[in-house]
Amino acid sequence: MSQRAERTLRDANRAVMTELLLRLGSQDFSGACSLLSEDVLCDWPFPPMSTMPSAIRGRGEMEAFLSQGMSAFDPYRYEITDVFELLEPTRLIAEYQSNSRYIPSGAPYRNHYLGIFEFKDGLVCYWREYINPVVISEVLATADQG
Repeated sequence: MSQRAERTLRDANRAVMTELLLRLGSQDFSGACSLLSEDVLCDWPFPPMSTMPSAIRGRGEMEAFLSQGMSAFDPYRYEITDVFELLEPTRLIAEYQSNSRYIPSGAPYRNHYLGIFEFKDGLVCYWREYINPVVISEVLATADQG
């Protein structure tokens, strides 16, 4: 692959990842998931809740999961803080953070994430996300205090 073609691919993949987080952060779950491959694999090495699966496969399954899990929050308004290109132009690592509010208690919710993304045919086919589970536990506990 030429350097120009590689740069074009990297830029296109970065744009897909950016748009995915923009749509997801504004709770456009269907729009966000349209940027995932039909057989996407998403996983969390450290699931933030014991009831959460450590991996989900499939666009429809991810849309259902995200719709259920994120609907109790005001839009996340993700901010991408850094993107790291890897040797393979179909992969990248991104750091991002959320700024939201947990609706049941009104508590602020801010977390930091590290995502590893892989792309195929212009869609995300793999997404591994590292998230601070303590922050989620703390904000979910605020519903019990109200």
